[in-house]
Amino acid sequence: MPVEPEKLKPVLHEKIERMDGQHLALLNRVLLQLEAEELADHLSDAFNKDHEQGIWRRIPELVKEFRTGHRYS
Repeated sequence: MPVEPEKLKPVLHEKIERMDGQHLALLNRVLLQLEAEELADHLSDAFNKDHEQGIWRRIPELVKEFRTGHRYS
């Protein structure tokens, strides 16, 4: 059953305050995994959008343009 964030936050804060170090470390790993999955989804969406726009096919052209404008020697 969905719970409103305003009601859930205090409950979660209370639970976190009662956790020992081992459980806090586990919770931290779970949150890091959640963040990693969200970032992976965001990157996947961005790559798909680039592919749909034809950016991937233009990579050689874009690299050539960049190198023309930025001489290294």
